Amino acid sequence: MYEVNRSVILLIPLEPFWLWLQNLPGLPAAVSLADLQQNANAYLVPAADSIDEIRNYIEAQYQSVFAAELADWCEDQTLWPSIDPATFFEWFTIRTGAVVTDLAQEDLMREAFAALQLN
Repeated sequence: MYEVNRSVILLIPLEPFWLWLQNLPGLPAAVSLADLQQNANAYLVPAADSIDEIRNYIEAQYQSVFAAELADWCEDQTLWPSIDPATFFEWFTIRTGAVVTDLAQEDLMREAFAALQLN
């Protein structure tokens, strides 16, 4: 078991995000809000000593995080909402964890982000 030099957030989608998904053309399958919330994406952030540090970091990075969440479902940016702080915090809530412990034996691997291919 190893402590990792990162903290973690779970980005929990809220109803406005789910409503946006419901209106996307060609959505592969019906997804419930509960499903989205139970399978929320996790993001590793720099190690922090407090929840406030983590929140401040996310507030500074909201544009790239928001774009990643939208791109997971829709690559057509003309269908995206305005990427601004008010919309981000209307569409998501953040759960934080200051300490990340790696229980796996394998080394951590990193891979560049790639949007989900829906077609």
